[in-house]
Amino acid sequence: MSQGDLPEIFGLTWRPDAPLDFFQPLPKDAARSEVLTFLAQQHDAHLFLVANIWDHIIGAEPETFEGASWHAFSERFLEAVERGLKKQMESTLGDQLDSEVIPRRSMALMLERRRAHFLVDMRLMMRRLAHYMAVSVGQRMEWQRMMTRTRCLDGALKELFTEGVETPDGGRFGGKGFRSTWQEGVVAVATALHRQPDAPRDARPGQGYDGDLVAPMIRDIGLGLAMGDTPLDVMAANLGKVGSNQNGGWEDAGGRDLHVGAWHVGVLPPTAPLP
Repeated sequence: MSQGDLPEIFGLTWRPDAPLDFFQPLPKDAARSEVLTFLAQQHDAHLFLVANIWDHIIGAEPETFEGASWHAFSERFLEAVERGLKKQMESTLGDQLDSEVIPRRSMALMLERRRAHFLVDMRLMMRRLAHYMAVSVGQRMEWQRMMTRTRCLDGALKELFTEGVETPDGGRFGGKGFRSTWQEGVVAVATALHRQPDAPRDARPGQGYDGDLVAPMIRDIGLGLAMGDTPLDVMAANLGKVGSNQNGGWEDAGGRDLHVGAWHVGVLPPTAPLP
């Protein structure tokens, strides 16, 4: 990109490939509430216009949306919003659109790019709502189980870090590490991924492991567990045990910097710039 070029607007041409299968119908009143709540939080200046457009076109829609009808409605609605924003801009500003608001940038160009960013946000929001409606009871049960397991592991780690354990020389080892309390919901990310939790211990991506890869941040132990890491390996890494797979490439070197990962199930551990 040269100095005079404008930054790319990522996601500008993205459109959902296909409808999702809703686990239960989405009432149109609930959909309106979700859309306007999002606008109030993120783009409150557009509330009045978007609400009026929604109310104008929603009359022809059924009382509840299924996946296919929501998919089609979302595109019609966003096209109407785009037309409304353009009309509002032209009727309000008129000849002022050609004026230069910043060096070498007209007001029309500035507003066009702002409109593009807004429509990307709206399209993503409506797709997120579709994903929410596609969640099954079975998935919610799996998430609850994995979140509970993560919280239990966190509780055990907290006790070790605060109370410590007695060492052979009579001292106490408390360890250190980052836990996942209040961030257990990250386990749901794994639902959308291809997992292979039963891969052999010596597997590597492309060599016995053919699933997706994740790189959890420091408080995302739950995601590692959801991908197939085990509480035993997490404890070994945090306690620096000789058998930990977080050995920095040195056999029997232990937990090293106490990072957590499991490359054989696609969990890339963090790296530390410090020696």
